[in-house]
Amino acid sequence: MSILRLVKLWLGFLTGDDLTGEGEFSQSPGMKSSLILFALLAAATVSQAQSPVPAAAAVRKLADGFKFTEGPSVGPDGRIYFSDIPNARIMVYDPKTAITTVHRENSGGANGLVWTSEGHLIACEGKARRVSRQHGTQITAVAELVEGKKLNAPNDLALDGKGGLYFSDPAYGRKPDELEQGVEGVYHVALADGTITRVVGDLVRPNGLVFSPDRRILYIADAGAGKIWAYDVTGPGKLGKKRAFADAGSDGMTVDTQGRVYLTWKGEIWIFSAEGKELGRIACPEAPANCLLTGKTLYITARTGFYSIDLDAEGVQ
Repeated sequence: MSILRLVKLWLGFLTGDDLTGEGEFSQSPGMKSSLILFALLAAATVSQAQSPVPAAAAVRKLADGFKFTEGPSVGPDGRIYFSDIPNARIMVYDPKTAITTVHRENSGGANGLVWTSEGHLIACEGKARRVSRQHGTQITAVAELVEGKKLNAPNDLALDGKGGLYFSDPAYGRKPDELEQGVEGVYHVALADGTITRVVGDLVRPNGLVFSPDRRILYIADAGAGKIWAYDVTGPGKLGKKRAFADAGSDGMTVDTQGRVYLTWKGEIWIFSAEGKELGRIACPEAPANCLLTGKTLYITARTGFYSIDLDAEGVQ
């Protein structure tokens, strides 16, 4: 059945007119059910393709005085944790009190952060060249060496929901003779036994990572090539061939429940549908590095500040 015929049937159903010349057929119970389903699917498609930014929405500053903010992640307590990389601090913002405090000093140049369901804070410590796990006051290495060689500068990460995580390892701040890996890659770590596998090794400079809401697709930003790639996840630590998703690089990304992807690029937040269609952009007072959508609030780390904006969208976290 063609889309045009469905549209005619739907309009006829609404108006009571026979726009197809099929008489009572268009008013049959079975056809009515089909048309209602068609309308619901069409509405869902239109909703997904619309910009989630309300017309009156505005970016507001929550905190400032930092050097370079990054890696927002929501904690089990509902507070938002983020990195101040040059100051080697992990900060925490409390939405209930609007107060920002220091969570951890001497963070190893922590960049990307993520909280596990067990209440562990995982951090990409770029300066320390490792991925760490914090439980209470105890901090241990999750990934530090691959085949006896140091990582470059772990940058961003995403939990796979199956007891592992993926992290990007670009070479920011490293001289060529310091790159023991010989490649700027993306790795998978099985948290149970520490097994590390390089899953991507053909990008220029991998950076931001994020999963689709169902974790069937892993989006990887290649900041060096100005591309977002999509990979089907075929198993723990196993990715299919990459396919182009968007002509934009990114330092950090987040998704909503409808699969829309929000990414930082060229001084703004760019928004794409799950199909890769650009839906809009959010201008920011400072060039954003990363973002996190939790609830209906998009938190933005941007240079010396920490910001937020309310959206017509729901975060996965």
